[in-house]
Order: sequence, then structure tokens, then C-alpha cells
Amino acid sequence: MPPFHVRPLTADDTPAYRALRLAGISELPATFCTTYALESSLPLTHISQRLQANRYQIIFGAYDDEQLVAMAGLRREPIAVVHDKASVWGVYVAPDARGKGAGWQLLQAAISHACAIPELAKLRLAVAQDNHAALSLYLRCGFTLAEDAAPLGMLQMQMLLPRPAIAETISKSDVFMKINDLRKVEK
Repeated sequence: MPPFHVRPLTADDTPAYRALRLAGISELPATFCTTYALESSLPLTHISQRLQANRYQIIFGAYDDEQLVAMAGLRREPIAVVHDKASVWGVYVAPDARGKGAGWQLLQAAISHACAIPELAKLRLAVAQDNHAALSLYLRCGFTLAEDAAPLGMLQMQMLLPRPAIAETISKSDVFMKINDLRKVEK
């Protein structure tokens, strides 16, 4: 399998990203949370803004030479109670690139990026239960089925990210001191 060049997409990738996303929506409409009509009506400036990486979102692309053949987004929640979770979204591999490792490389880049964010502990995604190729890819990458309820025809998947053990960051004496500092409240 030839290696693909995987990198974060930028505003310069807008036309290629739009074309690939529209192809994906056309082929697998249930996979995307939008319609072809709505997505194709978006101005290029809106799509270009979507591609600007920030602390809450990044979109990766896999290239075969100069051709964008796969894409995947990673989105974190800015809300404090769920800031430890991120969603993998908008994953699509062009038919000609399937089975050649593009999806694997793309997801490995997204997972590596997520692992570099200290507060992230879990990745989530949804996949159509009849999309056996995608389901197989996610399982090979380390995702497992989640118990969360999913919309009809979809499966929720998750991946717990490796994190350093608490013992590595807090010594036993620190824990002991904190416990000893607790005071029983008198009634």
C-alpha cells in the first residue's frame, strides 16, 4: 500500500475539500449531518473558515500525490463539563482510495493529534451500522462500541485515549497530605 500524505487542511484546500465532501454526501448521505443542497449552497468563504484549525477543531486530509482522497474532522467541545471529549466527524474516503490505507493513516493522524491534547480522554464517533468498511476501520483503529443511544441505523463508538497514571503526577504523600487536611464538619 502506498503511503498517503496526511496533513491538516487549510483555506488553500477549500476547492478540493468541497468537491470531496460533496462527493461523499452524494454517495453516502446518511453519513453526513447535512444535505447536498445545503452544503453545495454554502459560500466558499464559509467552507474556508471551517478549514481554519483552532483549539476546538481541525480537519485532516489524505493526499495521493496532489489529489485529496480522504478527510476527517476532529472537534472538541468548549463546554467545561465535556471538554475531555472530542468527536471524529465528516470521515470520507474516495472510492479509488479505499482499501489502500488512506482511512487508516487519516485516523491515526487525528488520534495522534487528540492524544497530544492533555485534557482529552475520549474520542467519539457515529457510524452507519450498514457501513461495514468504516466500522471495520474504526475497530482496527481501536474504537469500541459505546453503550450510548444512537439514532436509528447508527452505531456510537468511542476510544479511551491513553493518559499518564495519576500516580505519575501526584505522589502518594501528596494524596495522604490532602486526605489528612480534610476536616470533619461538626453538626
